[in-house]
Amino acid sequence: MGSDARRACAGGWRGGDLGRDWSKCDMTIADSRFVAPPIGEWDLWPDWACQVPAAAAMHLRCSEVGPGHAVLHLEDSVWPLNPNGATHGGLVAAAADHSGGVAAISVLGAAGLPATATLTGEFLRPAFGPLRFEARVVKAGRSLVFVRVDVTNRDGALCTTFTGTWSPMGSAPTRTSTESV
Repeated sequence: MGSDARRACAGGWRGGDLGRDWSKCDMTIADSRFVAPPIGEWDLWPDWACQVPAAAAMHLRCSEVGPGHAVLHLEDSVWPLNPNGATHGGLVAAAADHSGGVAAISVLGAAGLPATATLTGEFLRPAFGPLRFEARVVKAGRSLVFVRVDVTNRDGALCTTFTGTWSPMGSAPTRTSTESV
């Protein structure tokens, strides 16, 4: 395959089969920015996590990724601030979603292209930037990955918590109307 495309598994997840064989994959990801580095090559992950289009648009910076763990930072809001000077909750949620997705992919590998199934936030205090997003996988099952994201503010105080689930093959391409189900 060319450098602009890598294969990702769309055959579903069975048992603990998280280490897929690329030769058996049947979904092509045409934009290589979405393909994570190999598991274990953690030094490559922060740069990858920052260049994914959504992260780049939010100006998220990733400082650390390991098995089931990711730390990202939002230095300045790309959205207008709230009247009290805090980062808008929608941007905080979007950044938490991306952070949780990076943590989920870190246990699934490049073959996993998880989609957010649920994301619930508890806003504890205003999110005065810069913000730190620490995402940790709580449990990785066959059909869902459970992640918690803690958001701390400029003083290091916990300002928001998110819990969410990511579906390992939730981002598989949609079927056309002529394909069988």
